[in-house]
Parts: sequence; structure tokens; C-alpha cells
Amino acid sequence: MDLINDFISYIQSVRALSENTVKSYATDLEEWRRYMRDRDLDPLSFTAEDAALYAEYMQEEFAERSVLRKLTALRTFYSYLERKGLAKRDPFQEISMRQKARRLPSVLTEDEVKELLSVERHSFQDERDHMLFLFIYNTGCRISEALSVNVGDIEFSKRRIRIKGKGGKERFVFFSPEPGEEMKAYLEKRSVYLSSLGCDDPEAFLIGDKGGRLPFSSAHIIFDKYRSILGWQKEFTPHTLRHSFATHLMDRGADIRLVQELLGHESISTTQIYTHVSRTRLRKVYEETHPHA
Repeated sequence: MDLINDFISYIQSVRALSENTVKSYATDLEEWRRYMRDRDLDPLSFTAEDAALYAEYMQEEFAERSVLRKLTALRTFYSYLERKGLAKRDPFQEISMRQKARRLPSVLTEDEVKELLSVERHSFQDERDHMLFLFIYNTGCRISEALSVNVGDIEFSKRRIRIKGKGGKERFVFFSPEPGEEMKAYLEKRSVYLSSLGCDDPEAFLIGDKGGRLPFSSAHIIFDKYRSILGWQKEFTPHTLRHSFATHLMDRGADIRLVQELLGHESISTTQIYTHVSRTRLRKVYEETHPHA
């Protein structure tokens, strides 16, 4: 049963919604379907926690108005499922649409990033977790992009990585020499670990405990684990590291359009949120230019 297609047929033929509304809902739900497919989820098993992660994903990728529309589409879809007896509750019902859309992202300080990357490592899993953090912070990739990277996508001679982004679009992200050396060391440990498992060498750069590509669900468990290890009270997710990458670039004077390209944002309006969170840069400009500072 294709629940999304059934819903679209329902709002088109039974509720007789306008052509533009039907088209918008279809687009929004198809995007959500791709998101779920990438993470091995389905509408009937989608939880409130999954909904919160998806709201966070939308907040970073889309303008506020688009986020509100997409949440409306999802809530209407779950209302339809509840009436049909297919869902007991709407996982999006606890999300405050306007507050969620306007909430500024959590950002690590540079010292907190150093603390994260300095956690002692005693096993291959520790090395893999470290590489996950290092990779996202040094490239600014989305978690879905980081997990989809293959070893062959990395060009060590040019210190760049080919990324397959949203909608199949490709871009390059870059890394500096020191992270490059850490990536090479990780690949050696990865090979030893795969040999110990008796596994064929997969394409995936970041691998799970059983030797396959690191699953999306495991990545979020890793972030929760280290938040607990470090005793942080603030939010710590893959988006936190991506936000920190962008904010620290702008703190050091990077042009917003260059940051837009590195993040893979289609619209500059999406990147402009970092002008609000880059407080260090604002204070520095104030102290250097105001006559009474």
C-alpha cells in the first residue's frame, strides 16, 4: 500500500483541494519519502523523535515559510492516517511549528570542538566515531552526505572530496593537511578491522560495527553517547557540527557566499542564519571599530 499516493488521491478527489495545494503537498511528502528511504523508515513507524530530527533537518535546509508549509502537509497526512485507523497519533503534534522554524541552531565553541576531538580512543569504534566528528566539522557535510561518501570519492592529492548532495547535485568539499593525515591513518585501521571481521572491503568510508556502511540511526546514537561522555547540556547532533563549521568560518571572516557553496545550500537565505549565530565575529568588529569599545 502506497500511503502517500493514496493520500494525494484523497485530497485531490474527495477533499477537492486546489491544484497548487495538491502539488505542494505531493512535493513535500515525496521529499519526506526520500528522507525516510535513506534512513530505512516508514510512515507507520515514524516516531516523535524521528519527527524532531526531520524538523531540524528542514529548519536548516529551507526558509521558515517553507518549513511551516511542509509541517502542515505532514500533519494533514497523519490526520488522514488517524481517520483511517492506520496511525494512533501524529508524531509531529508536539512540534511547535513557529518556534521550531525560528529556533537558532546549537553551536559548539572552538574549545568544545577541541575537547570533542581529544576524547581518548581505545578501539576501532572509537577511531570511527572520531573520524565521523572530524569529517563533518572539517567539511561541513550533512550527515546523509558524510555517510554516503565512498573511499574513491576522496582525492588526497587535491585535498578534496566529491559529495553527492540533495537532488543528485555534486560538489567538492575540502580538508586541510592534518585532517588528511588522520583520514589516511583511519583507512589503515579500517582495513585491519575489516580483515578481523573477514569482510570484503566495502566502498563506504565510514563503516559500522559489522563492516557495512555506517547506518544513519547508529550515527545519531554515537552523537548521543559523546554528549553524555562530555557532560554537555547543550544539543549535540550532526547538524550541530555542521552549524559549528559554518559559524567558525564566518567568525574568521569567510564570505557568506563561499560558505553557501561549501554547505551546498541552494539559496543564500538558508545560509544567512549564520549571520545570527556568529556572535564572536560581531563582538570583534564592534571592539575594533567602535570609538568607545
